[in-house]
Amino acid sequence: MIDSSKLLIQSRQEIETATALIDDSKRAGLQFVNTELDLDKTFAESALASFSAGRVGKAKASAMAAKKAHGAALKFLGVIDTKGEKRPLLEAKLAELEVLIAKLTAIK
Repeated sequence: MIDSSKLLIQSRQEIETATALIDDSKRAGLQFVNTELDLDKTFAESALASFSAGRVGKAKASAMAAKKAHGAALKFLGVIDTKGEKRPLLEAKLAELEVLIAKLTAIK
């Protein structure tokens, strides 16, 4: 005969494990997006500095890398849960990056 209390305990433990894994996954996703946004900013600033210094080839390469990092961040931002205290930070970074990305259009 199946002991229902053991099954109930096992089910609760599995739910707790699943919940912990989901929380870890959300944290990792937020960390990834945050890192991509930082990388995007670094590449964009490098592109603009290189362009100002007359190093057009380096500026183009950095601008392309910035746009790729920006695209990756936006892609993953769309699929992760960004509710909570991290949302304003991500929105502020995105707003700053939109300005930088717009400036990269001058690099051709």
